[in-house]
Amino acid sequence: MSPSIRSVFGSFLSLFSSGIGKTLILSVITTLVMLSDDFLQKLYTQNNQAELEAEYVLVLWVVNLCLWLSGRRWFINIVLLLFATMQLLQLSHIAFIGSPITPFDLSKLVEEWWEISTTVNVAFAEQWPVLLAWGIPYASLFLIFNWGVPRWCTPRSWIALLIVVLIIGSKPERAARRDMIAFMPGPTRSSLHNSINVFSYYFTRMAGDESTVKRPDYVPYRMESEGQSDRPENIIIVIPDSTRSERMSAYGYTRNTTPYLKTLRRKNEAQFLKGIASSVATGSSLPLFFNVVNEPGNVSELERGVGNLFRRASEAGYKTFWLSTHESKMLNGVGSRYIDVSLTKEDDPVGYAAQGDRVVLDWLRSRQWETRNFIVIPLRSVHTPYKDAYDQSENPVYRTWPSRGDSLSSDQKRSNAYDNALIYLDALIRDLNKTLKASLPGDSVWIVTSDHGQMLGEDGRWGHNRLTKRVADVPMIIGGWRDSAADEPYQLPDTDYLSHYELGKWLLSLMNYRLINPNEQPGLHFLHSEKLYADNLFTTIVERPKGLVFCNKQLLSKVTALTPCKVESRSLAGSQNEIGSAQRSAL
Repeated sequence: MSPSIRSVFGSFLSLFSSGIGKTLILSVITTLVMLSDDFLQKLYTQNNQAELEAEYVLVLWVVNLCLWLSGRRWFINIVLLLFATMQLLQLSHIAFIGSPITPFDLSKLVEEWWEISTTVNVAFAEQWPVLLAWGIPYASLFLIFNWGVPRWCTPRSWIALLIVVLIIGSKPERAARRDMIAFMPGPTRSSLHNSINVFSYYFTRMAGDESTVKRPDYVPYRMESEGQSDRPENIIIVIPDSTRSERMSAYGYTRNTTPYLKTLRRKNEAQFLKGIASSVATGSSLPLFFNVVNEPGNVSELERGVGNLFRRASEAGYKTFWLSTHESKMLNGVGSRYIDVSLTKEDDPVGYAAQGDRVVLDWLRSRQWETRNFIVIPLRSVHTPYKDAYDQSENPVYRTWPSRGDSLSSDQKRSNAYDNALIYLDALIRDLNKTLKASLPGDSVWIVTSDHGQMLGEDGRWGHNRLTKRVADVPMIIGGWRDSAADEPYQLPDTDYLSHYELGKWLLSLMNYRLINPNEQPGLHFLHSEKLYADNLFTTIVERPKGLVFCNKQLLSKVTALTPCKVESRSLAGSQNEIGSAQRSAL
């Protein structure tokens, strides 16, 4: 053994022989063992999509370090038993169902225990390795802690114990203040991370209320193939956050917030429709859109995924991509099992911190495209705080309207920042199209829409998460390019208004599918609140020749039939003052 190697080995032994050295090394070991269940499950099933996230690994290491420093086996065993119980259910759900467990799934587990246990008995012959993926790590953890604590952990610290309680207890405390969307699992997150979130929300907000929500009965959807007619090689969907069409100059806004898109409209190179969002929040809007679900409370279709766009794209021979600057939890409910390549801001935190949403351009340039590609690009722009979209850029055009200074009201500064963020977004869409057009093979169709709109100070209201017209207002922009100028353009929707649901049906038709929804009523749209799996509020929107009519809000459990409202408010086709008046009268 060389002197340098002996020196390193000696330093390691010296560190291990010290009390703090042993504790640090042991905490690293138990952290790795605690993370290993996901990777053991990956050895036999692709259902587990967990990836390591640096921030979570650091927090988990702190928890393990404090467990060792606490020196109390009774406390450590309680924490391990809690984790092990949650993970047995979590890993089993991933194995049997194919996705992480949600708070709504936990409520069904209580309500439908007999039916679920019967299914588990039948499927156990194929999925029994889940017991090894769960049992090996947690048996090892109980053994390591109970063997090591009495030998190496002195003195025992109550402060370390309290830190663990505060870290774990922060989740139920947060669940008492936030809605379910914030606690929905992310398929690429650690399963233990998901478990702590989901169980915290369930026991804080849902336990004991499993049977209180009565949902309408819906006829199941069906899917039909329409043969192998002409279809684009590439379908690209760009979904910037919180984008309202009324604030885009391409839709007539007085400020030139979208010069690139406005030029496309003037040259008739894209179709610009008024869009209707499916929901008021990203975490509920994306599952509704990507599963092409229309009706309030139609949870069965969200779970069945008959119309899931990623699923059908994969079956049609497309390679599927999710390139998002959102957190990985936004993958929940969109069909992550059908996504071939998934990148989120957790996968490139340094690039995202330096470039913001423009990091997606680097991701696109490094891709290996197939003959057919289905590409979804959810962006953080132009989510509040709006200036975050462009703050890292030195380009003065992104500061066309002042968003700082004592001479402006806080509302005006926020409004100006939103318009600046739209300029940033417009330039990004231009560069996305340029990059994709240069690299993608074959014909392409691209769509720009948003998850939901945004209230920007009208009637003193800001943000989203409210069933209002402005939150329903999203852009629907459809363009593309073909290899040959002689090729006929793709048939575009012939309508003035296009909902997320209708866009989903049209995308399915591009891939030669036809979604058959017996519950559908022409001209009837729905804006859902964020609680998809609870007793949710929603607004019915009726499409009329003169515009949209927004009905009064309804509670899901009080609905017996979905019908147009009898008393009409003014339509979106009216003036801004009329719209504000109609909003107050309708909602």
